[in-house]
Amino acid sequence: MDMGWRCSDRGRHPFSNRAREATRSSRFRRGWPVTARNVGTVRFVSAAVGLILFGFVVVLATRESGTGTASRSPLIGQLVPAVAGVGLNEAIFDVDDFSDRWVLINFFASWCVPCEREHPELNEWSQRHKKNGLVVSIPFGDTEEDARAFFAEHGGDWPVLMDGDAAWAVAFGVLRPPESFLVGPGGIVVAKWQGQITANEVDRVVNDLELKAVDR
Repeated sequence: MDMGWRCSDRGRHPFSNRAREATRSSRFRRGWPVTARNVGTVRFVSAAVGLILFGFVVVLATRESGTGTASRSPLIGQLVPAVAGVGLNEAIFDVDDFSDRWVLINFFASWCVPCEREHPELNEWSQRHKKNGLVVSIPFGDTEEDARAFFAEHGGDWPVLMDGDAAWAVAFGVLRPPESFLVGPGGIVVAKWQGQITANEVDRVVNDLELKAVDR
């Protein structure tokens, strides 16, 4: 799986227009260069796809009731939908610029109690993976003012992208927050969680996939 395949596929993605519009803005410039994939990334993607094909699909669900229900997503094993735009910190973000890292995309809302309870775990995971991972938050049915207030109160220095027309919520099939998607190096969605997550839950998936990649 090389960069040519990814770029070609991304060009046909129905949600790629937002990325192009954001990067055309004369007010902002990209803060991060696109990182070329190295051999290790290619090996990881190969391993990840292999695991998915053999049923290693990690879809966890944890509701406030504690019971949870398993939920599959058609995105697992697929290229992550285009996520790009100007964050609340007025910096350009494009998920494609982080294809050499783990990216945890979290849909949340300021009015969501499980989201508030989950947020310290996102902070913890972000601190653990400063060199090889990134959290991205997308408010769901929320206002920019409330999203800013939420982060001012609970912390978090990662990108926060408003989804005013709910295009990303539709692209990811989000029904209610919190919902989280883990994107592996190479841009492939490898896991989905519905409900509160913990840093350790996410890391179990990360560690398992990294071990499988090494074994290959």
